[in-house]
Amino acid sequence: MRARQLLGVPFLYAIAASTVGFSIYFSIGVVADRGLGLTPVIFLGAGLLFAITTLTYVEGGAMYRERGGSSTFSRHAFNELISFIAGWAILIDYVIVIAAAAISVPHYLTPAWGGFADGWEAVAVAAAVIGLAAFLNATSVTGGSRQNRLVMLALADLVLQLLVIAVGAVVVFEPSLLTAELELFSSPSLEDIVYAAVVATIAYAGIEAASDLAPDLDFEQGELKRVASAGAVIVPLMYAGIAAVALMAVPVEQGPDGPETALAGEYVDAPVLGVVQQFDPGWLADVMQWAVVLVAVPVLIWAANTSMLGLSRHVYVLGRNRQIPSWAGRLQRTYATPVVAIAIAAVLALALAIPGDIEFLAGVYAFGALLAATLAHLAIIRLRVSDPDRERPYRVPFNLRVREREIPLPALFAAVISGLAWLSVIAFHQGALAVGGGWMLFGLVMYLVYRRFVEGVSLTERVTVPESSLKKEATDVEFKSILVPVFGSKLDDDIIATAGRLADAEVREGEAPPRVDVIYVAELPLTVPIDAPLPVAIREQADRALARADEVADEYENVEVGTAFVRARSVGAGIVAEARQRGAEVIVMGGEPPSRIRGGAILGGIGAARPEEIGRVTEYVLQKAPCRVLLTAPPGDEPGHTEP
Repeated sequence: MRARQLLGVPFLYAIAASTVGFSIYFSIGVVADRGLGLTPVIFLGAGLLFAITTLTYVEGGAMYRERGGSSTFSRHAFNELISFIAGWAILIDYVIVIAAAAISVPHYLTPAWGGFADGWEAVAVAAAVIGLAAFLNATSVTGGSRQNRLVMLALADLVLQLLVIAVGAVVVFEPSLLTAELELFSSPSLEDIVYAAVVATIAYAGIEAASDLAPDLDFEQGELKRVASAGAVIVPLMYAGIAAVALMAVPVEQGPDGPETALAGEYVDAPVLGVVQQFDPGWLADVMQWAVVLVAVPVLIWAANTSMLGLSRHVYVLGRNRQIPSWAGRLQRTYATPVVAIAIAAVLALALAIPGDIEFLAGVYAFGALLAATLAHLAIIRLRVSDPDRERPYRVPFNLRVREREIPLPALFAAVISGLAWLSVIAFHQGALAVGGGWMLFGLVMYLVYRRFVEGVSLTERVTVPESSLKKEATDVEFKSILVPVFGSKLDDDIIATAGRLADAEVREGEAPPRVDVIYVAELPLTVPIDAPLPVAIREQADRALARADEVADEYENVEVGTAFVRARSVGAGIVAEARQRGAEVIVMGGEPPSRIRGGAILGGIGAARPEEIGRVTEYVLQKAPCRVLLTAPPGDEPGHTEP
């Protein structure tokens, strides 16, 4: 049963909360290392930026209901190259979240046995967490009961964090400790403040994972506003509150090299545990540390799992759009999961987890997250200008009207701040720049080689692999408007049947049925007027082809069928012009030469294709079509149609 039939927005909030909550369990120590007494203020600022970013993702996700997050927004606002940059940046972040969660788990298990935190035991626990996440996602272990348990876990996490704040405010409340070693712009320095603020963007961890699940959920406009408002209030206050309690329980003190806190040293891998262990009396510390163990460990494990789920869906989206080789996103038959991508991610996560350097991982995460978030904000702003009439179930508030267009000021502000913060990563985080920059360079080179020299398609135009190609089987896909060119060949019946299956769906009351427009294009040379009388044979062939198409299409009762005779200077140009004029969502047509693929399997995409697979009409349509194109390969023992 799909998530949309179960829990809706609470499930979406739980997904985001599990990964946002996870970041609290290790990020406090990393930020406090450089932020010192300003750590609560830094977290408050990062939380506010997170809240604004959430509004951007809610608007984009509700508008398109597609997986991919910032990559999808950039695709619609800009082009495929920008979309790939956002998508590739997020991939490394998914891997880092998995690795960071895996590193933290053994340290939060130390109340059970201190040996978990060191040596091969820590690596073994981290490897087990990563392996479990890979197994659960490769075998598609999901379901209603687990989704309900995830909501309960998110609520338990929220209660624990509130409890830490409330108890800490009673037993360690001493605000003067926050400013005891504070000298503004000196301790910490301006560079330290910027560095800590950038690392604090690990709070973004839940946004992309939630956006990749959003298309599976049903929600009302009011629900979107409530979940966005809740996130805007809860996240900044939660981060700032826990950080304040942490710095009072484990305060900044003078050390050999200047001010420091044990949150960034002894407790850096399990700072929340270190905080509650300072509570007094001792029995309270014991109760609280076991409460942290019982909640934090499952939250961290589930954060790794949901990040792996987000990664697998993200890779699938990139594979479908031919931004990465389709084999990476191909779905395994039994469980319909991209096992290759999951396996590669697990290996990369383990490699990052073995050194156990949380601060380094947080810096690399910031490189990808800030780049993707900046592109997401810019995409939403551009879409307000380029596509103002599109339905938006949720709109980012506080807009400035410019030339009849509403510009969302929060998104504009966040785009500037995120962009500047990303530049600071380049300036101050040399390790993050090396890994993040290397990752992006590798991805861009791969993208260029794959698109240009393997697929032979444009770097910026959208190219779509049908879902059936990644599933290795033909599956039903719903489209509301399909254009089908016929040529009077034996393959026409198969093409019409394919289009009918794609469009045939249950029609709700009050909705218009899906439409299949069947056209026959007659090619007229430039020496002949476009409205000149046609030879009788051509007109009769067209009439027979359209009549036969109408008969085949009648088998699909929920589909509205229209037929038309089209005159054009070339067949390909006529097809493309009709698709544009009719607003077709997809063109379904047959490959001209005989194919080795039997049974009419669906291939396809937009953009140039290999000459041995297609003829000149198909090649033209693939290059010029304004929408998706699906090719139905004819059986090998039947000739394809002959192009005019």
